[in-house]
Amino acid sequence: MEIGDSRSWIFYYLICFVALLWVGFLFTQDTMLWVGLLLVLVVLGFSIILFVMLLIELSKERAKKRESDS
Repeated sequence: MEIGDSRSWIFYYLICFVALLWVGFLFTQDTMLWVGLLLVLVVLGFSIILFVMLLIELSKERAKKRESDS
């Protein structure tokens, strides 16, 4: 996922929001709690992975900018 690609980020956040709403519904119904917990772990896991990838990409861009300035 590219930093400047806002469509992908909006789509990702909408999917995460829908997944967490579904988890909230499952928790209020007291059904399939393990599915809800697994879904929360998946959403959090992907979010952490994307955050780390974003930090790596930003640091690479910052390094390129420093090299071009020197």
